[in-house]
Amino acid sequence: INVDLHLKTAKKLINAVEKAAMDSEFGKPYPGLIEALKRNIYPFSAAKSFTQMQYYRDAMIGEDGNILGKDSFIKKIADTGEIFNKKYLEAEYENAYYSTIMADKWGRFADEDVLEYSTAGDNQVRPSHKALDKFTAKKSDPVWKRIYTPNGWGCRCNVIPGKNNSSVNKISSIEADRMMKDELKGTPFDNNVGISKVIFKDNHPYFLNTKGKEMNLSWEQYGLPSIDKIRSEELPDYKVATKDEYFNWWKNKSKGNEHLVLKDVLGNEITFESSDKGKDFKNHILQKAKDKRYEYATELESIIKTPNEIWMNPKDKNTISYLKFYENGAIRVVVNNDWKGETMYLIEKDNPAVKNKIGETRKGILLYR
Repeated sequence: INVDLHLKTAKKLINAVEKAAMDSEFGKPYPGLIEALKRNIYPFSAAKSFTQMQYYRDAMIGEDGNILGKDSFIKKIADTGEIFNKKYLEAEYENAYYSTIMADKWGRFADEDVLEYSTAGDNQVRPSHKALDKFTAKKSDPVWKRIYTPNGWGCRCNVIPGKNNSSVNKISSIEADRMMKDELKGTPFDNNVGISKVIFKDNHPYFLNTKGKEMNLSWEQYGLPSIDKIRSEELPDYKVATKDEYFNWWKNKSKGNEHLVLKDVLGNEITFESSDKGKDFKNHILQKAKDKRYEYATELESIIKTPNEIWMNPKDKNTISYLKFYENGAIRVVVNNDWKGETMYLIEKDNPAVKNKIGETRKGILLYR
């Protein structure tokens, strides 16, 4: 997989999500929505990049089964980059933008609200969508699981507040569902993004093509340097802290609050909890007395804001690992699906199993490098 292509694509689509959040008519989106939508962007981008590289690989073989020469290969794939990274990406950007708008709207409707399907009202509206114009049903009606917009690439339809028993369009919910079933069933648009918090479903052609491989790619498949290569270069040291220094650092960084909230290099807010009950991040560090994790815990902010790599692990409930390499080892910070810090530990340089431990951490979906 081309790591630059993957991260560039992800950044473009995340920009669409963030722009939609800023453009929302309701102001700031409800908590957790944008973070949830972003989590779907990275595997999609990895699957897309994987598919594009696979296409290039297959294109190297001519109709006679032999490898093409350089000129023939370049000619054959000449338009591919334009199609994948301009034409398709523009459509994907628009879909990510509009899906975010609609996901935010869904979360603000109450279950008892009546919703109305509304088209753009011009001659570009698809006939099947036009047939739904001004259809109304309560938010709690299952029909919205299928016909909530967007309902296709370039769909401009909207869902707005409606009024009970005032629908101009008298079709029933069953009829509305039946009308769109053949068009949407089995497609990525058979989806209510407000419920699923997923923009690109797992039946998108890119995901079908990769068959889940994008979920567990290694550092080698991303073309990243080996740990030996990383250690051959000069790495920073961390300042060893005492327990008292760790307590004072936490107090200063949290500004007197119990919890510590840090914004990572990608703009995500992460909460590191502190409480009197002991089941929190701050005390978790101290409870690992044998490991003396407090000695490097004051590096937490540096690791979150300036990591060497960030990985998402779909096989472990989508936990996210922040890795930073130091002279005496690599420090890993693990954040859960709710953007709360779980643990932090040092993978020591002299540990004989260090390559395996770091190798397992450097696997999944790459979010940053």
